[in-house]
Amino acid sequence: MLSVPTSWSIRYTPAAGGTERRITIDRGGLARPIDAVKELGLTVHGSGDYDFMAKRAVIEPIVDVTVSSISVTLLDLDVVGADALFLNGYNSWTDSVERSPFARTRGLRGVPTAVINQWVLDNSGDYRFIAQSGMPGGQHGVGYGYLRYGDRVVLMGSLDEDSGYTVVRESARGNAMKLEKEPPARTIRAGEKREIVSFAVCEGTLTTAFGRYAKLAGISCRPAPALVGYSSWYRHYGNISANALLHDLEATAALYDGRELGSCRAVFQIDDGYAKVGDWLAPDPVRFPDGMAGFPAACAERGLIPGIWLAPFLVEKESAVATEHPDWLLRNAAGELVAAGGNWSGAWALDTRNPSVREHIAHFMGTVTREWGYKLLKLDFLFGACLEPHDGMNRGELMADALDLLRESVAEGTWFDLCGVPLTSAFGRTEFCRIGCDVGLDWDDVPYMRLLHRERVSTKRSLANTIGRSHLDGVVFRNDPDVFFLRSDVKLTDAQRSRLLHADATLGGVFFTSDDASLWDDGQRTAFDDALDTFVRRNG
Repeated sequence: MLSVPTSWSIRYTPAAGGTERRITIDRGGLARPIDAVKELGLTVHGSGDYDFMAKRAVIEPIVDVTVSSISVTLLDLDVVGADALFLNGYNSWTDSVERSPFARTRGLRGVPTAVINQWVLDNSGDYRFIAQSGMPGGQHGVGYGYLRYGDRVVLMGSLDEDSGYTVVRESARGNAMKLEKEPPARTIRAGEKREIVSFAVCEGTLTTAFGRYAKLAGISCRPAPALVGYSSWYRHYGNISANALLHDLEATAALYDGRELGSCRAVFQIDDGYAKVGDWLAPDPVRFPDGMAGFPAACAERGLIPGIWLAPFLVEKESAVATEHPDWLLRNAAGELVAAGGNWSGAWALDTRNPSVREHIAHFMGTVTREWGYKLLKLDFLFGACLEPHDGMNRGELMADALDLLRESVAEGTWFDLCGVPLTSAFGRTEFCRIGCDVGLDWDDVPYMRLLHRERVSTKRSLANTIGRSHLDGVVFRNDPDVFFLRSDVKLTDAQRSRLLHADATLGGVFFTSDDASLWDDGQRTAFDDALDTFVRRNG
C-alpha cells in the first residue's frame, strides 16, 4: 500500500470568544487543546492490491467553534526530481497543463488595478480568494494535481470538493505538496461531528491513478452520447438573428445528412446574442420576432438535437431582471453588489440562495426545456454562484448547491454542457464540460492580451488545455474542447488548423465547428470527413 507521510494543521476559535487555537498532527503524533475538541478522528483506507492511500479527519467539538484554516502537507515527495507537475486550474477556462516543478503560477501581478476593475479580470479565476505566490516552485491549483516521473504519476487530490474547495500548493523548496481546505463558513456546534477534510494519494499511470482517484471520490461520468455539430458563437458572436440561424441550420443539416454517426448525435447549438443576459424568456423582438420556441422543432425536422446557451447565475446590468429586482443581486459583506463580468453592459451575480432567485431560475430553465424543447443547454459563467461565501455556505458548497438547482429545474433527459465553471464542482454533475479557455479567430491574440489572466481567449492555450485535461474525458464527464475552424477567414495557418482539428477529433467527446459548412471547398470537406471518421470510431 502506498504510504506518504503527512503533517496536519487545523486552526479554530471558540465561538464564545478567546484566542485562535491550533490542532497539529505530525510524525510525532497529536498535539491539541483538550478543552476545546472532544475528538479528532483519523481514518486510513488502503489495500495492498492498489497503490493508493486515502485519509479523512473528523472533529467533534465540545464547544461551538469556528474553523479558520485546514491544511495537510504531504511530506518526502520528490518534487524537484519530477519530470513535470500538473495542477488543475480553478475554472474550466484556467490553463491546466504539465509544467516544470520550477515554474511559477501566473497571476494578475503587473496588471493595473484600474484595468482589473474596469474589465473585471479577477472574476473567473481564483485571484480574489487564493493567495497567489508567483514564486518559482510555488505553483498552485485547485482540487487535484500530480507529479509525473516518466510514465508514472503520483496524484493527490481532495475527495470532497462539495464541502469546500481545496488548494493544492507546491513547495519545491520543501519537497512537499500542501492541501489547503476551504473551512466551513458557519460555526460547528458542540457535539456536531463534521468531516473537515478528506484526500487521496494515488500512484500509477495517469489513467489508472486518476481513475482510482475518481472512484475513491465517488465520481462517475453521467451517461450521454458523444456530440458532433455546430455552435453559432465563433461565426456570429452576439450578432445573431432568426434568418442567420436558419441559414446555418440548413448548412449543418446538409453536412450531416446521411452520415453514419454510430451512437454520436448531431447538435445545432444557439449561443449568446438572442436576449439580454438574464432576460432569457424575452428574446430580442426585432431579430427574433417569433421568439426562440420554434427552433427545437426546426432542428428535429432536420435530424438535429436543439441546443441553446444560458448564463443562469448572472444578469446584465441593463437587463430587466437587474432593474426590476435589485434585491435578487448578490452583495458582499460590505453590502456592495458583486461584479461578475465586464461583458455586455457589465454583469452582476445573482444570489442563488435567495428563494425568489431560485424560483426564477427554476422557471426559465423549466420553460426552455419543457415548453420550448431544447435538449442540450450550454450553461456559462457559472462561477457567479460562488464568488462570495454567504448564507452559511462556503464557495464549494454554494457551487454544488447551485448546480444541483439547475439539474432539478430542467426536463428529464436534458444534457448539460457546463462552461466557466469551477471544474471540480462539475465532476459527475454534467454530461459535457468545457475544459479550456475560448478559442479565438487567431492563434494567440495580440501581445498585450498575453499579459493578462490565465482565463483569456487563446486558440493556442485552448489547445494546450485540450491535451492537459484529456485524462478527464469519459471518467468525470465528456470533454468539450471548444470548436475547430476550417474556414479561410480565420487567422490560423494550415498547420494550426490541422492541430486543432486533430486534437478535437482524438481527445474529446464534443466535435463542434462554427464554420458555415456550405462554403467549405473540397479540401476542407476532406479534412472534415477524415476527422469526423476518427471521432466517430473513438466515440460511436
